[in-house]
Order: sequence, then C-alpha cells, then structure tokens
Amino acid sequence: MTTEALDDAAVGALLTGVRRVALLGVSDRFNRPSFRLGAYLLDRTAWAVDLVNPHVVETLGRLCAPTLADVPTPDLVVVCRGPAAWDAVIDEVAGVGGRAVWLPSDVADADTTARASDRARAAGLVAVADRDLRAEHKRWCA
Repeated sequence: MTTEALDDAAVGALLTGVRRVALLGVSDRFNRPSFRLGAYLLDRTAWAVDLVNPHVVETLGRLCAPTLADVPTPDLVVVCRGPAAWDAVIDEVAGVGGRAVWLPSDVADADTTARASDRARAAGLVAVADRDLRAEHKRWCA
C-alpha cells in the first residue's frame, strides 16, 4: 500500500484545471455537509456542477442525476459517501472516464483512505484525500 499524497502544487494544478464537477452523494437536507458543500460549489465556483444521488430527486434548486453515467464526464468527482461505498464509487468514476476523485476528510481511518487512494490511482485517477475542498478552492481558484 502506497500512501503518496498529492503535494500542494499538484492539488493546485488539479483544481485550476477543473471545469466540471460531479458531487456524488449530495444530500437534500440542509444540515448535511454534502448539502453545504454543494451550495458552496454552486455559488462560489465557476465550475459546472452536476448533483448525483439516486435517492434524491432535487436539491439546491436543481435536479439530481441518479448515476455518474447520467451526467457529462466530470473532471473531478467529489465523493460524499461513506468508506464502504468508495470501491464502487472509484470503479464508477473510472468507468465513466472521470479524471480525479476527492475523498472526504475525517470519515475513515488512514489505512482505509490510503487503500481507496491507491485503488483510484491504480484505476488511472488522480486521488485527493483528507483535504478540505472549500479551503483548497479558495486557496487556488479564488
């Protein structure tokens, strides 16, 4: 298991190259972190943002797609799912031709996060984990 994390410059290069983001697992409940992150992405970024959740019809004033295959190919997939779903999510992102995944911070132990990051890299994806997307966006793109 490798635990090579992206350095700051690589995270900056990834974010400045993003044009389309899919927020996978977005909630329709305002008190959930994925809802607040979705609101930030829609309001504060220049990115095209697709909302994806098979259990939510509409949130943040937009319709949700049930799967990644139902939206245009994203440059970045922001994962708002628990660690038990990460393997399937990584396979889905690779299957639709996505470029990168951003795994949530503080939801899994270091070994689980490293394993998922390694799986993503093995699938040809850039993997970012344990970084706050809002803070990194403000740092590199604002």
